[in-house]
Order: sequence, then structure tokens, then C-alpha cells
Amino acid sequence: MQQLLEIIGPTFFVVALGFLLGKVGKPHVTSLVDVAMFVATPCLVFKTLYSSEIVWAEAARVWASSVFVMAGSFVLAWLVFGLRGKGSPGLYLPIVFSNTINIPVPILYLAFGDEGVKNAVLYYVPNGLAIYTLGVYLASGKKELRQGIKAIFCTPLVYAAVLGLVLNLAGAEIPSVAVRSFELMGQAAVPLMLLVLGVNVTKFGFSYLGRTVTASVIRVGGGLALGWLAVWLFGLSGIARSTVIFEAAMPGAIVVAVLCSRYKTEAALCSSVVLLTTLMAVGVIPALIYYLT
Repeated sequence: MQQLLEIIGPTFFVVALGFLLGKVGKPHVTSLVDVAMFVATPCLVFKTLYSSEIVWAEAARVWASSVFVMAGSFVLAWLVFGLRGKGSPGLYLPIVFSNTINIPVPILYLAFGDEGVKNAVLYYVPNGLAIYTLGVYLASGKKELRQGIKAIFCTPLVYAAVLGLVLNLAGAEIPSVAVRSFELMGQAAVPLMLLVLGVNVTKFGFSYLGRTVTASVIRVGGGLALGWLAVWLFGLSGIARSTVIFEAAMPGAIVVAVLCSRYKTEAALCSSVVLLTTLMAVGVIPALIYYLT
């Protein structure tokens, strides 16, 4: 229990600070997001992937697990909503695409250190690529696949992940002062992401309660079941296994709510699912960490 509190306590403390900041301070959250996603997180990702020992066969299994969970989530959503003619982007997007960076990275870092971050980033790669291609395509009414692909090339996190993996694979050495610089900046990523999460929670509301609850259960409960199935199918163990199970049960990605708002595609419904699954995570995360550690 003490170990659980040491992991969960700091996480929810910073989220609570973000929530208070959003209620009282009315911050320009766009600036926080820009610093977190375009500066601090890429530095954390690069340093982690460059410095970690990566077993490529295991990395491939983590990637396969990520794809499996996304595909399985879509199948579950289609069986529940699509067969009845009620499927829509506002439901499919937050069910298929989970929050694989903002919430899990800080917690996995506290639970498993750099090894947890490494596996979380590996899990994110297929998820991030899919969000900025298929996600944009669905949110835009199946018209903007080119814009989604363009967004990938404008995302520093993707470059940081690829560069870190390439340098690691090549056995290249960069000056230690550079590594420490990336590490220093990367340390800001965890608290910034949690602050942004807390602020964002104040911006969402509920609508379409029946569909929201059903979609949220599929995202969290169905995702968790798919995560367990994935680690069994692909033979994952240790921290990689824990990471996949944890990531699979994460709430809907905030970015898909942003996409739906941008393209005016059921933004209220999508945001409701993101909010409810995020609130569900308050209970799910401690239970999962207790089980996985």
C-alpha cells in the first residue's frame, strides 16, 4: 500500500493542481500543451529511447500489441454500435484511440522508471501514427487523410522517437552534455502533462449519457481485456507486459476530442466519452498499479 501511495499520490496531486489552476487561474492551456508536447516530451522520449537497452524482438511485440488493442477496440465498438446502425466517429474515435502519453507516462515512470517510459513510448508509436492518419480521416468526415499525414511530419515527438531508436540501433554516441540536457528538459514533461490533464478536465461536460457510458465501458473494460489477451498472444512478460495491460485500459485520448471539435464532428459526444473515461481512470489506475506491481 505504501508503494502504491508513493506512485499514485504525486500523480493525482499534480492533476489536482491543474484542475484548481483551470478553475481559478484560467490559464492559456495551449501554451502548456505546446511546451509539453513540442519541447519537453520529445526530449524525454529521445533520451529514454537513446539510453535504454532495447530488445527489438520485444519492441515488435509491444507494437503488435498496440495495433491489436486498437483493432480489437474498433471491433467491439462496431459490434455494440455499428450493427445497430448507431456507430459514428464521435464514438469510434475515443474508444479506439486511448491516452497513451499524458496519463500513463508519468505513472509508469514513477512505477517502473525509464524502463516503463521506454515501453510506453514504444506502445505509443503505432497509436500516434494512427491518430494522425485514420483519426484525422474519420474526424474530418473521411476527407483529410493528407492533412493527417502532414500532421505526423509536424509532430516533434515522432522525430524524437525515430531518432532515438536509430541512434540506439546504430550504437552511436553523442556527448554526455547533450544527453544530460535532454534529460533535464525531459524531466519537465511529466508534471506538465499532468497539469494539462487537470486543466482539461474542467473544460469538458457530459452529453448523450447512455451512449457515453456504454462507450466508456468498452474503452476501459474492453481495452483492459484486449490488453490481457495481447500480452498472452504475443508472449510479453515483465515491465513490457505490465505496460501493455496498463496502456490498454487508459481513457480516451484528449487529442481526438480536439479533432472532433476542429472538424465539428460530434464534439460533445466525443468529449463526454473522454471525460467519463478519464474520471473512471481515478479508480482504475490505483487498482491496476496495485496488481501490476
